[in-house]
Amino acid sequence: MAKILLDTNLIIRFLVHDDPEKALRVKKVLLDYKNTNALLDTVVAEIIWVLSSYYEQDKFSIVEKIRALVHVDTIVCNKSLLDRSLTVWENNNISFIDSYIIATAEQENLKIYSYDNKFDKVQSITRLEP
Repeated sequence: MAKILLDTNLIIRFLVHDDPEKALRVKKVLLDYKNTNALLDTVVAEIIWVLSSYYEQDKFSIVEKIRALVHVDTIVCNKSLLDRSLTVWENNNISFIDSYIIATAEQENLKIYSYDNKFDKVQSITRLEP
């Protein structure tokens, strides 16, 4: 079994279906159980940025797509952290990256040093200023 790293542009083709031939080839990759597909957290963040900025998709449809993607059987990723990041992002008026930082702080039981008071919107973490 080979382990393959998935790049952002590959997943974008699949999610937006702007090139049906490429989207079909990506689908075949994702359904091929002979391989394991690694999806990096940074790639997920870039996918979210591209979908929201370039394709102007709304947050809730992006959350739905990314949730489905991270739970594809052939994809290996940080599912629990990404799921929590998506939940925080979905429920708060903050960026996905801030949501990811919050989810990491929760998972690792960490406080956050930041001057950004948007972190205060999430009661499960503690923001400190140096």
